[in-house]
Amino acid sequence: MTIQTAPPDVSTGLLSILVVDDHVLVAETVAAALSSADDVRVKTVEDVDAAVAEIERSGRYDVVLLDYDVPGMNALQGLRRLIEANNGGVALFSGVANWRTVECAIEMGASGFFPKTLPLKTLGHAIRFVADGEVYLPVEYVRHMNKGDGAELGLKPREMRVLAFLGQGMQNKEIGRELGIEEVIVKMDVKSICRKLDARNRTQAVLAAQKHGLL
Repeated sequence: MTIQTAPPDVSTGLLSILVVDDHVLVAETVAAALSSADDVRVKTVEDVDAAVAEIERSGRYDVVLLDYDVPGMNALQGLRRLIEANNGGVALFSGVANWRTVECAIEMGASGFFPKTLPLKTLGHAIRFVADGEVYLPVEYVRHMNKGDGAELGLKPREMRVLAFLGQGMQNKEIGRELGIEEVIVKMDVKSICRKLDARNRTQAVLAAQKHGLL
């Protein structure tokens, strides 16, 4: 579905939005709601590759709403690709992403996190907030982060990031590549995480982290 028939043009003063979501009903509903405003033009695509191609064809979008589960995401690698392709302005749009994933996304340069439970009116305001160069985070996220980040369990900041990637099912080599550290260091971090969470292996560590509200 394409609400917009022409490429985004900054000279028109229109707010250009790209929705990347393979759930067609969700994408069409969001696109239709956002397009009800006279100054908004929306385009939808179903995966990361199509989003990159669209940006290369039409130019930068003011805001890209990226669903966490679309094909091509490869954990958060798809987010990184789109941030680079669109020169920022990419926000995670999901109903399943956990708080640690959101934190990693923000650290990677995401312009915010839009839960799919947001009322459409709020979503519209949040999108304009991001289009103005700000980072949007829901109140629930701020409250969650204020509760603590695992320090009470002795987890260090990098261990928390490794734990978040473990929660996404990533292997040590992939985590090392993502964090820019050697695989052996990741293995040491995983061992430390398991000890601090009283877990025998990475699977148990993820389950323990979920129990403590860390994932």
